[in-house]
Amino acid sequence: MADEQYKWLNRETAERLLRGESLEAVDPSARDQAEHLSQALGALSAQAAPAAGELPGEQAALAAFRKAREAAEAERTAAAHALSAARAPAPGS
Repeated sequence: MADEQYKWLNRETAERLLRGESLEAVDPSARDQAEHLSQALGALSAQAAPAAGELPGEQAALAAFRKAREAAEAERTAAAHALSAARAPAPGS
């Protein structure tokens, strides 16, 4: 009996609901149920308000990122200098 409760929710209706399309094409006998489900989906998909201010640990994460980026840049620079020195002709050759 529980399975029969949602027979109105076929694949096409489910796709319409998920895409936020109009329910005019839905069978009139199922439209009320589809409307209720659509409202529930809308409430669940509401966007959260952006966080005010800084998130916990944000400063530490940014500092760690910057430090890692600077270390990687220093490593690339050192590698480029080493490669340049290795390619340079030896004195007197």
